[in-house]
Amino acid sequence: MPDISAKERGKAAYAAGRYLEANDEYTLAVEEMDRCGASILEKLACAADQGRVLRRLGRYENAESSLKAALDTLSGPNSEGDLWKATALEELGLVYIEQARFDEAENALQEALSIRNARLDENHADMAESFNDLGLLAWSRGEDAKALEFYLRALSMRRQSVGEADAAYAETLDNLGALYQRTDRLDDAEKAHAEALSIREAALGPEHPEVGYSLVNLAEVNRRKDRPRQVQQLLERAIQIWTKSLGEEHHHLAVAINNLGGYYLELEKFDQAAPLFERALRILENALGATNPALIIHVYNLSTVYKVQRRIKEAMELEERAQALILKKLSKEGNSGTQNLLLHAHSLQVDNQYEKAHGYLLQALEIAEEEFGKGSLRAAHILDFLGTNSLKMKDPNSSVQYFTRSLAIKKSQLPAQHEDIAATEQNLKFLAALKGDKTAMNMFFPPDESLN
Repeated sequence: MPDISAKERGKAAYAAGRYLEANDEYTLAVEEMDRCGASILEKLACAADQGRVLRRLGRYENAESSLKAALDTLSGPNSEGDLWKATALEELGLVYIEQARFDEAENALQEALSIRNARLDENHADMAESFNDLGLLAWSRGEDAKALEFYLRALSMRRQSVGEADAAYAETLDNLGALYQRTDRLDDAEKAHAEALSIREAALGPEHPEVGYSLVNLAEVNRRKDRPRQVQQLLERAIQIWTKSLGEEHHHLAVAINNLGGYYLELEKFDQAAPLFERALRILENALGATNPALIIHVYNLSTVYKVQRRIKEAMELEERAQALILKKLSKEGNSGTQNLLLHAHSLQVDNQYEKAHGYLLQALEIAEEEFGKGSLRAAHILDFLGTNSLKMKDPNSSVQYFTRSLAIKKSQLPAQHEDIAATEQNLKFLAALKGDKTAMNMFFPPDESLN
């Protein structure tokens, strides 16, 4: 039999939130099991545990590889093996959710639920985990009603299986709070996040990385309730915890850093916001890739600060990058008659042929309004393109009109705090500043071409 001390040390480190240490121990445990001829089930259990740690560390490719390799070793029905298989499938589903591979996530999570449903009591802790994670999948897809149903069911099951003082109960409570935030139930959200934070601190300790999730969620509620001091304190504490437990390159850390940058941006402390936005964007580029559409709002945030700092050339380069990311996002949402027109317009913008690009953008808007409706998000995104292009054509009045139309559509379709709304609002704020500040205007356009 293998020496399982490394595996046990890995479990202890994971429970304490020392994920980097836990991964090192599980890697050692795998090597020991290979040398000592451990059973398939022992290897599967260890792989599922390490997959969970790798997911927490944001190393999704490694987590997927480890979990799939372990699942491939199983063959034939076995009650104990089936339950470990369900655990590995559950972790794999969560890896897919983090990567926005939602169909694959649903297949993995539903298979795990099917196994558990056949083997376990209705209110078993693992059954509750399945419903919690299906809620997370629905939330990630924007299916709020379905997410609420899953979360409430998971919360009830966890109340019965592990109790209200358990960290698992706090996890579902925090997820429910995030859903309440998105549906503008801020008082309910604050209550849920505060209770989750209290439970996690008591059950896991004040420095555990799971505490960080409650802190970031609670900070967002306080931001929306205009409590700046609490926002700063909560985010700084989360950053400190995650830097220590997740490492300095984890994309969840980047979210907290970006949110702190947003806090300074709202206070108009631009010199403090800029390095935070730069750091967050760099982390996300390394973690997700420089062309991932998830970077859109982060690129816009940094562009906004650069505009205010009069770093106009850098700001406009970021604007063009954001537009390219939006094009990529739109192409993933399905083909339509607008796509080729948008791509051609973008190529003309790169060559500074903004008037020609404008014609193609207007055609794309007409087609999008016919295909998807005048109040569609696709139409709103094209209006954003038109707003940016109009500004480059030195027509800020038209730019304001396009962005205003886009914002009205987005506010009718999206939750109040959605990043797409924030991006358009930032553009309108910049235009307002530009029109009222001749110095900024002259830095954006040559003095002999400044707008009246």
